[in-house]
Amino acid sequence: MLISRFLIVACVCLACWGCGDGGPKLGSVSGVVMQDGKPVANASITFYPASGRPSAGTSDGEGKFELEYTKGKMGAVVGEHTVKIFTGGMPAPPAPGMSSSSGSRRPPKTTPPTEVVLPSKVMVESGTNRMDLEIPSQP
Repeated sequence: MLISRFLIVACVCLACWGCGDGGPKLGSVSGVVMQDGKPVANASITFYPASGRPSAGTSDGEGKFELEYTKGKMGAVVGEHTVKIFTGGMPAPPAPGMSSSSGSRRPPKTTPPTEVVLPSKVMVESGTNRMDLEIPSQP
């Protein structure tokens, strides 16, 4: 009887041993990147925790982003983060009324690349986090 109880407990422990993903606790993070009250498209956003793997995302045409921790695993490590935002370096959009293939032989204009470290750290909490990020105005 004692041996069968031991075997049952051992089997339960072994079955539970593989449970869980074993990774850090994550919180989902989404929001909008803005500068001078306007959404910033195609910005690369990276959250750097005090320790561990960073999370990153890219803003869409409306400045909206969602962070990804690893491929297919959304979110950021719970805790305090430094935020870096990279913008520019991409061809400027065509002027209104102009097509992108205007026949011009000049290379497309690009906006200069800019990397900004936000002055304040942000806190990611367990669950859903909505974080609208404001890039400081350039002088």
